[in-house]
Amino acid sequence: MSHRTAFAAAGLALCLALLACSRLTTKIGDIQKNPERYESRQVWVQGTVTASTKLPFMDEGFYTLADSTGEITVVTGGALPAQGSKRIVRGTVQSQFKLFGKSAAVAIREDG
Repeated sequence: MSHRTAFAAAGLALCLALLACSRLTTKIGDIQKNPERYESRQVWVQGTVTASTKLPFMDEGFYTLADSTGEITVVTGGALPAQGSKRIVRGTVQSQFKLFGKSAAVAIREDG
């Protein structure tokens, strides 16, 4: 197999993997509408970073990810992505607190 053929095959595999990820993602609005359904479950979401915050003396940072259906906070121990960047995130849905049995704030803890 030539280098050109191997490179083309690798590129095709990458494209197929990205396409599969985009089809397996959960809409952020679905998580926000029914957080109990997704609580403690691993999900894939994709969207655009609209804001990010790193608080002093904390190991974790936060960023907001938005798609056409809504936005959600992502908690990460990694580097914060740039505002405006596109991201596909794998993480676990967590309710920050509950009020009268309903989730009042929902976030995704990004898997490392």
